[in-house]
Amino acid sequence: MRHAYVTTETDHTSRALPGGTGEVRVTIDRAAGCQNLVQRVCRFGPGRSAEVRHHVSEEVLYVARGRGAALVDGRSHALAPGTGLLVPPGSAFAIDNPGPAELTLVSILSPQPDRAPGQQADAELRADGRLTASEDEEQAIAAGDDRVFRLLIDPRYGCRNLTQFVGTISPGRSPDHTHTYEEVVYILEGEGVVHAAGERYRIETSSCIYLPPGTPHCLENTGTGLLRLLGVFCPAGSPAAKQEAR
Repeated sequence: MRHAYVTTETDHTSRALPGGTGEVRVTIDRAAGCQNLVQRVCRFGPGRSAEVRHHVSEEVLYVARGRGAALVDGRSHALAPGTGLLVPPGSAFAIDNPGPAELTLVSILSPQPDRAPGQQADAELRADGRLTASEDEEQAIAAGDDRVFRLLIDPRYGCRNLTQFVGTISPGRSPDHTHTYEEVVYILEGEGVVHAAGERYRIETSSCIYLPPGTPHCLENTGTGLLRLLGVFCPAGSPAAKQEAR
């Protein structure tokens, strides 16, 4: 049984982004045992980044802090806290941060850059060209008595490999459960414990978690406020699709 992999953003070496407008840290990839996803935390200073293109991978991003715009194939998409963004494979994109504050994006790539896609959803890009989803505009969906999630980028937006969502967990612990998909998590706010296959891992803001498929786990909120997290899993599906661990 593979256990969870838990790390923090600052445990990983930063490298300069193309164009010198910021930095990126790769927090979860194949070295962590993950087969289909790469999690990165990107921090952009004021200015426009160099243009980047992923020829095979989809990229989904989430705005953790700051404001700006993403230029995808020449079209501008506004970025604000709580925004999810899809960059389709083959698209040229850049990030424009008007400043003065830093813009922090949590990025997931799938498939991993040197691998072929696995199981994919039958999805098409929206006819209106929209590539962003706003947390405030999405329906809150209950997943038990103590947790709520909101879907962001998923097959509704033409994403074929991934589902991106934001979840909130009230103080306390729910029963252990399992998923059939790989999942990576970034803690946006709060503190707690990951229970996975009999192990305990402390988590806090900016903690990064990898959960292999089939691993019995739960996230416990040990604080007094809500625990907020960004989750992305592959293949695409519903965060409510789980089985209680036995």
